Amino acid sequence: MQTVAAQGSNPTPTITLAFLGDVMVGRGVHPSSSTFAYLAPYLQSADLALANLESPLTNTTPPTTSPYSLCAEPGNTDYLADAGFDLFSLANNHHLDCGTEGLAETQSVLVGAGLDFIGPGADPVFRKEGGLQLAFLAFDATGDFDQENAASAVRSARDTGAIVLISIHWGAEYQSGASSEQKQIASRLVEAGAAVIWGHHPHVLQPAAWIGKSLVLYSLGNALFDQGGLESTRRSALAIVTLGPTGALAMRAVPFVIDVQTSRVMPPGAGAEAAIMKYFKEPDP
Repeated sequence: MQTVAAQGSNPTPTITLAFLGDVMVGRGVHPSSSTFAYLAPYLQSADLALANLESPLTNTTPPTTSPYSLCAEPGNTDYLADAGFDLFSLANNHHLDCGTEGLAETQSVLVGAGLDFIGPGADPVFRKEGGLQLAFLAFDATGDFDQENAASAVRSARDTGAIVLISIHWGAEYQSGASSEQKQIASRLVEAGAAVIWGHHPHVLQPAAWIGKSLVLYSLGNALFDQGGLESTRRSALAIVTLGPTGALAMRAVPFVIDVQTSRVMPPGAGAEAAIMKYFKEPDP
């Protein structure tokens, strides 16, 4: 935690949150203790580190043989805990890949490893960090999505006095720009009181933007996945967000690339870094 103070005033509490996009530890991903070694110092130094978990952690047999069923071994949770993660969003289109039993086991496995989860339901998760009350909400907007219900949930959480942070699974896969629908939803949720909107699902980066004083990360792409066909699915960034009592104060990006062959995140070369950082050009508010 950091504090900033004006002359003659009491210190103002600030904290840092580290956000990543889609994490998948099943199918062609074979995690190890070195998988997140490059990002671990950032994850562990943040007050909270968060990602979207795309793979249920369960021994339950998948109800389908589809290659898009992303169930993973429960033991892979250990690598996530050791890397420094704290919270995972489960509100996505893969949370039922192993059925309701698989979802229940995923939640149990995460808690057993000292981790927490947001979603897939709309109930907020409250955390107090560094003197700041936070409320996390998670939505899956890849299917039918009730914007009014979502906005109402945001307002209710904001009315508690908490800073509201939203995980949202949305947008079109492999599209590097935010859609008009994403922008409309973002504006609606910011108006309702969201301080940070953290998006995922496209599997590629989309721009970060400020709507007034609220930060919108339209898509942080893949954080760990086995998609090797498109270069853009292997380029990503960790977003480190500074929060204060009024909400988001600043954001900086740590670029990285995914080595699909070794299931590791790695520092980018100069060309990849430039391609990644173009999504984070908008100045802080």
